Amino acid sequence: MIDREKAGVWIQRGYQLRAKGQYSEAIAFYQEALNFNPDEVEAYCQLGDLYWRQGQFIEAIAHCQGALKLDPQSAEAYKTLGNILQSQEKWTAAERAYEQAVQILPKFAAAHANLGSLYYRRGDPERAIASYQTALVLEPSQAGIHWNLGMLYHDLGRLGEAVESWEQALRIQPEMGTAQQHLKIGNTLLALAQVEAAIHHYQQAIALQPNFSQAQSNLGNALIQQGSLEEGIAALKTAQTLSPQLPGIHYNLGTALLQQGYQHQNLSGSEWRGVVDCFLQAIALDPDLIAAHHALFYLIRSRDPFGRDFDSLRHAAEDYLSLAQGPLRLLAALPYLSLCLHGGYSDLAWETFLTIETQLQSDLDSLDFDSIALLYSRLMFSQPHLRDDARANLTLAKLLGSKNQARLNQQSISLPHLPHPPTLPPLKIGFLSPHFRRHSIGWCSADIIRELSGLSAEIYLYVTQAQVRDDKTQEFQNIATQFYQPQSGNFEAARLELIEQIRADKIDILIDLDSVTCSDQLEILYRQPAPICLSWLGFDAPFLSSAHYFLGDRHTHPPGIEPDYIEQLIRMPDSFVAVSGFKRQSVEREVVRLSLGISWKHIAYLCVAPGKKLNRELVKAQIQILKEVPNSVLLHKGEGERSAILQLYQQACTELGVPTNRVILISRTSTEEQHRAIYECADILLDSYPYNGGTHTLEALWFNLPLVTRVGELCLARMGYSFLNTLGIESGIARSWEEYIDWGIQLGQNVKIRQEIRHQLIRSKQPKHLSPLWNPAKFAQDMYEIFEDLRQQQIHIN
Repeated sequence: MIDREKAGVWIQRGYQLRAKGQYSEAIAFYQEALNFNPDEVEAYCQLGDLYWRQGQFIEAIAHCQGALKLDPQSAEAYKTLGNILQSQEKWTAAERAYEQAVQILPKFAAAHANLGSLYYRRGDPERAIASYQTALVLEPSQAGIHWNLGMLYHDLGRLGEAVESWEQALRIQPEMGTAQQHLKIGNTLLALAQVEAAIHHYQQAIALQPNFSQAQSNLGNALIQQGSLEEGIAALKTAQTLSPQLPGIHYNLGTALLQQGYQHQNLSGSEWRGVVDCFLQAIALDPDLIAAHHALFYLIRSRDPFGRDFDSLRHAAEDYLSLAQGPLRLLAALPYLSLCLHGGYSDLAWETFLTIETQLQSDLDSLDFDSIALLYSRLMFSQPHLRDDARANLTLAKLLGSKNQARLNQQSISLPHLPHPPTLPPLKIGFLSPHFRRHSIGWCSADIIRELSGLSAEIYLYVTQAQVRDDKTQEFQNIATQFYQPQSGNFEAARLELIEQIRADKIDILIDLDSVTCSDQLEILYRQPAPICLSWLGFDAPFLSSAHYFLGDRHTHPPGIEPDYIEQLIRMPDSFVAVSGFKRQSVEREVVRLSLGISWKHIAYLCVAPGKKLNRELVKAQIQILKEVPNSVLLHKGEGERSAILQLYQQACTELGVPTNRVILISRTSTEEQHRAIYECADILLDSYPYNGGTHTLEALWFNLPLVTRVGELCLARMGYSFLNTLGIESGIARSWEEYIDWGIQLGQNVKIRQEIRHQLIRSKQPKHLSPLWNPAKFAQDMYEIFEDLRQQQIHIN
């Protein structure tokens, strides 16, 4: 028997239980209502909705159909049916159900909102937005719809509108603002650079959930962006204590502590190690956290800004390498390689290099572009210090160069073609470098650039990194038509600024002075901001682009080697460089020699090579020379870990039976003029191999010191050979260690040969017999003519 009144009572009780979340109990009451009134449409609708919420789709659909059988115009039943079908990803059927609901009841806000959710999930954002907005016009006080609309805006990248929708939801219904939701709003505001507002929401999240470590961590980051570094670090430390298992928190804290060190321009040894440990812990928890890998790489690479000793740096590098897994071990090995190389641990550097080279074959393609950039710059720099093997080195260079090109292509900037003008005014020549100062690049380029400026060329100098100005910088500035240093603080912005400036200056030829030793500036060169781009002087070719050139000479790059390079090789007619000389501090030869324990009877060999240019074979050859030349000593001067360099020489002395006191390590001096006094005290320079000396060798030859140099297969092992050939001197050129030792012995024992070489060197500087090596005016003229030819070729091609 039908009893509508009792059915209504059971329905009301069902509403109450449902409101409390007691769905199973509510279902029982609605079913009881149907016992009293089998035609109760509302009971069917409520049961359909509750069964749907419990995932019982068959029962849910059956009750919706029951409602529609009783009332085909039940908009509520169609809405619930749409919800069930949407949960099953039956998009078309669900859309029909919602549309039927709003056709029956056009002002049915919930149906419009749910239709919006369907479009959102199906990937139709514009229709989703329209449906949500319709729902809000009908019922603007629905906080949930505002929140969902905000989520949609967020996914579309419309962050400002997302925050506005979320905050409107919280104004309507503050209690819906959970800690997670405040975190999301805070993160979005931080992305919009609205730091103060982000901090407020992070604090709200923490107030709701005091142990919310992610909110503490993000609050710390926001406070740091605000400039409250100490408060930010405190928040990050709290987050680290709350959730030591979250890698991002360790990374953020390490970054903040490092920033604090830079701000104070100091990190004690324990503080520095604390930063290292933060990054190590982040990597231990997430081996693929690339940001932590890169941060650790830059912190412990060879040039540490906080004055850490080699031991501390190397121990950190060892810990990093032992922790890294998979392809990222390639990245982790780079700081260790660099530290061993710069410190003078050549055997360890060589072993590490070979391990990296072997692993490259399987893992290089798995690395991100930033890691590839680091591998490119570090391995290209390291390999000529460790190996003189044209086939192996050029194969590796091509591999790394091609991967780096792929990276640059992926990040490319579309720039229009730069045509040459129909008439040819004087060349505009631009130079890229951070080293327009007292630096090898500065000493070797200044005279040539000065002479170029006198050949009707306009000279534009572009500083690619922050550099300390000195008297040499002023000299460059006086030469230049324009001396340009970007105003932007970070490299990405500075790079774009420099590209724009170079194009605005309408440079004809852009010259990179550093190659892979300053790999960041190669990104500028790769964008071709001038019609002709080339590398010269600071290193071998960067293997960057077949549209570019590399400038060497016939000695460094003998004919026939072209197929092994990516760049087009062009050659100066004499040497690849020329200088007008060097100044030095005046000293009394015998006074300084006596201060070093060297008498007038001693033959003093000199090796001016940093640790990265030393190796066991070189040191052994030098000690073999000492063994065969009585009363000889070796002066060694160069940057590196003193204990490592001393150990190399001591081991060779022990093996060959030479007293270790015949090797004298000389400390570095504060100025180049003071350093050059050492050439007055020595009798013979023993060049390094496989990476010859550059500026130091030029200095020694300028001060008339005979040279022993071993000639290798590739450019950087042929610099001494190029210098001697340009000077017309054959004595001292060796093609094996045996010849190197033999020349060292001959020059030490035969004073006549030394005198002849000195005479040739003195004569080479006389105006009548001036060698091209000491004639930057001739070099500049030859260079200008080569550049004019390149410009003509480009015009014909275009």
